[in-house]
Amino acid sequence: MKTRFVALLRGINVAAANRIRMDALRRLFEEAGFTGTETYIQSGNVLFDAEEPEEAVRQKIALTLKTDAGIETTVVLRTDAELSELIARCPFSADEIEAAKRVNAEAESFHVCLLPQPPARTALDALAAVSPEGDRLVVVGRDVYLLLCRSIRLSKLAIRMQKIFPEGTVRNWNTISKLCELANAEPGGGR
Repeated sequence: MKTRFVALLRGINVAAANRIRMDALRRLFEEAGFTGTETYIQSGNVLFDAEEPEEAVRQKIALTLKTDAGIETTVVLRTDAELSELIARCPFSADEIEAAKRVNAEAESFHVCLLPQPPARTALDALAAVSPEGDRLVVVGRDVYLLLCRSIRLSKLAIRMQKIFPEGTVRNWNTISKLCELANAEPGGGR
């Protein structure tokens, strides 16, 4: 039975590192045997269908990227159902999100850091020691929800989090929502 996955590749097309065109990335996934392949924006988001379990799929993608494109990066996977859960369990109210947007009008306020594995207790303890300075985060399973009152590039909490979770990849809420919509689209209607 096939599962609909979304691969969230860390650090694709950021600065000069790990550059790849989305049509080339899509072809790599197809050549690796995945079906229903599509990409979304230029930051390494690939939707596809696979029959293998998650860890086998992750390893196959990492090897394909390294071998065929010279890209070494963390591969984070979520199924269509997991993305729907991620959206449904949003820990922040609409009012809280709107308030953060008002304070942080020039940048995205709401992000999710997606991790390949649930964080270790030591990582959570290190994160708890960081002064949030008005920013907020909630960890749920393999996902870290971030509500920021300043740009993610200036947030001390976000910067520290990247050091604590170097294998994580961050997407803003709009991208997460669109990926969820695409992943859950009816076959032939949105794929």
